[in-house]
Amino acid sequence: MLKKRKKTSQSKNCKKFPSRERIQPIKYKKHINVTSNKDIIVLFGQSNSANSVISKEYSKSKHLNYFNKKFYPLSNPALGANGDKDSVAPAIAAKLQSKNPYIFLTNGWGGTSIYDWSHPNSMLVKYVKKNLKELLKKHQLRYLIWIQGESDNNTDVDYIKEFNIFRKNLLSDFSFEKLKDIKWIITQTSICGNERDYILNNQQKKLAERHKVYVTNVTDNLDINYRFDECHFNKFGTEEIANEIAKIINQQNKKS
Repeated sequence: MLKKRKKTSQSKNCKKFPSRERIQPIKYKKHINVTSNKDIIVLFGQSNSANSVISKEYSKSKHLNYFNKKFYPLSNPALGANGDKDSVAPAIAAKLQSKNPYIFLTNGWGGTSIYDWSHPNSMLVKYVKKNLKELLKKHQLRYLIWIQGESDNNTDVDYIKEFNIFRKNLLSDFSFEKLKDIKWIITQTSICGNERDYILNNQQKKLAERHKVYVTNVTDNLDINYRFDECHFNKFGTEEIANEIAKIINQQNKKS
């Protein structure tokens, strides 16, 4: 039987997701100056988009991580997301065939439902928008990577409706010129210690009917051999996710 998910009230949404619980710079993360224009990749959603996976170690990256109006070399854990492990962002970055560094805006938050993002007063969306407003003064948004769905498994959610509300709220304050080149990469995600939700997957796949939206086969095609706790990904799962997402970005860049 489908579970009916209760939407988050406005007052509760205002109090949730405090910035202090996002990963802050630590002693080995030193901010650097960035003078030239760069392309932006946003990585967000729930825990598997945040710092809740296990990743292999990568050498120092040329790609950047944006946090609190400063730039840092991209490394684990990713700044601006919550969680206490690794992010898939460095794994994706290591596979990009790009001469120029990307700016990664990593703002995922574990356990969040699509309703937490589609809420009209969503603090999650406000946080991402605040960062984008600063970045888009000089840089260009290219890709938005959305890894979310576990919290909406086996519910009565109209995922397409809620996602479109979320997308509209997220991008409402930006001009066409700022958004004309953006592409969405959306994963098929529903598994977290439970059975795969094919109804939710089908809704996620339908989002690709829009122009410049790409839906991956990961993450729900990865079984327990790719997860360390039946939900979050071990280094093998992280590599599979990063490979498919980076492949899409590399292919699109070749067409540009």
